[in-house]
Amino acid sequence: MISRIKGVIWDREDFIHFAGVTIEISGLGLYLFVPKWDLGETVIGDEIELFTDFVIREDSMVLYGFSSSPRRSLFRTVQTVSGVGPKVALTMISSTITEELIEAIVEADLAYLEKLPGIGKKVASRIVLELREKMNIPQKREKNWRSDITQGLVNLGYGEKEAEEALKNIDKDLDPKSALKAALASLNSRRG
Repeated sequence: MISRIKGVIWDREDFIHFAGVTIEISGLGLYLFVPKWDLGETVIGDEIELFTDFVIREDSMVLYGFSSSPRRSLFRTVQTVSGVGPKVALTMISSTITEELIEAIVEADLAYLEKLPGIGKKVASRIVLELREKMNIPQKREKNWRSDITQGLVNLGYGEKEAEEALKNIDKDLDPKSALKAALASLNSRRG
C-alpha cells in the first residue's frame, strides 16, 4: 500500500476537474490522478507531498493523490456508495469544496449533489442515505451534538484531539450543521 508520497512534479496533464501528474521520487516516476484544488498553483519542478489511495480493479491499477488525509478519507468514504467508483468520487471531490459536499450530505441537499458531474438522482439519494450514517453526523439538534460531530470529523480522517480542539471555541447554542461548518473551517484554516 502506498499511503503518502513526496517528490517533484515531473509532468502534469490537466483534465476538466482533475489532473494527472507524474511525481518523481529518486528516479522513479509515479503517475497519479489529483484534484486540481489539491495541486493549487504548483507547476512542473515544484516539490509536493500527497496522501494517496491505490485502487486496484480487474482491468487497472490507479494511484490517486490528495493534499490531506481527511480529503483522502472522504474519497474512500464516497466510494463505499453503490454506483460510485473512484473516477466519480474523484470528480465529485474535485468539483466542489469539501465543506459544501459534506454539508450537502448532512442536509440531504439532493439538488446540490445532482449538479455534480456523474451524479444522478438515484446516486445522490444513495449518497445521502448511506453516508449520513457513516459520517455519524447528527441530523437534528441534540444536547450531545459535540461528541457526534467529533466522531464525524474523526470518521472523515481528522484526529480526535484535533477535532475536539476545533470544537472548543464554537458557540454551544449553534445547531449541529452550523457547528460542523465552523469546525471544518477552523480545521482547514489551521492546516493552511
